[in-house]
Amino acid sequence: MEPTTSENLCNKLHYLTRLLMMQLNEEIKPHGVTHGQLPVLCCLSEHGGQTQAELCEQIQVEQPTMANTLRRMERDGLIYRRVSAQDKRQSQIFLTESTGPTVSALQEKRDEVLARMTRHMTAEELATFHRLLDIAKQALENSDEDHAKKI
Repeated sequence: MEPTTSENLCNKLHYLTRLLMMQLNEEIKPHGVTHGQLPVLCCLSEHGGQTQAELCEQIQVEQPTMANTLRRMERDGLIYRRVSAQDKRQSQIFLTESTGPTVSALQEKRDEVLARMTRHMTAEELATFHRLLDIAKQALENSDEDHAKKI
């Protein structure tokens, strides 16, 4: 029996995500980092001193997920926390001195994997791909808000 269009799209998106994450993990594994840690490192590289809540918002993950990720990263010596001068109840998160230079290499590996994924797309197709992903993401975000209002 043929899968429905919806099943097929869901399967393709799931498989694409799995392939992307597997290849990304393989590329960055020699640096002792996982694909879940990479966005945190990139955010902190651009703007060190962010709080956990700010990182959650930028990376779009839940607080418990971020807390676990940061705990592992701190244990592994990738980041450190410092009490905020403005609000003693909050900690600001920074890259360790040894982690900073690694972030550029990790970003290059990420970009290589993405380039492999999109190498057969024209510039126009790539722009359309981005636009369609943004539309789909926005539709689901809006449906979450609409659903929450109904509850």
